[in-house]
Amino acid sequence: MDLTLNPHLLEDKPEEFPIEFDSYEEEIAFKQQLVEWHEMYGSIYVTEVNDVPFYFRALSKKELDIAESIYSDDYERTEYICKVCVIYPLIDDYSLDIFAGVPEILCSAILEESGYTNGQKTKIAIAKWEKKMENVENQLRLVIKEAFSDIPLDEIEGWPMPKVAEYYVKAKWVLENLRGMSLVSQDEAQQ
Repeated sequence: MDLTLNPHLLEDKPEEFPIEFDSYEEEIAFKQQLVEWHEMYGSIYVTEVNDVPFYFRALSKKELDIAESIYSDDYERTEYICKVCVIYPLIDDYSLDIFAGVPEILCSAILEESGYTNGQKTKIAIAKWEKKMENVENQLRLVIKEAFSDIPLDEIEGWPMPKVAEYYVKAKWVLENLRGMSLVSQDEAQQ
């Protein structure tokens, strides 16, 4: 597949999709692959190094701790981070199968997108989610999770709105009548 690619966070601006495809079938197959990766890993990022697009996921804090505690050598730590996070292309040995300097560039991009190079990415992510949580539709699912803790949040997030509304009413009843909590809207709280 011949791709023309600019470094781009794939999740935030899907309307500005940075790839050109030779055929409609290639575009559909690629987008399906992105959906599968997103379901497996969450946010997917891409960066281009030496005209090669590398797709990767964020590094977890646990994985960063492993990298820092097990690998005292910078190169081994960098290779570990790349092996853990790079989704495509899969590289077996970053010391043999890739140009010098590429792992360092990839690792830097992974650490930056994961929020470990400076606090700015983390602050932006927090502000983004605080804004999202102002939306009542996003709050409903958390109320359901609080009342029915055995239902995984990702399952609740996959429900259609009629089911969310049904379970929200049930959750509200449980919380108010059995747990003695009082749920109020932002409008009610301001009054």
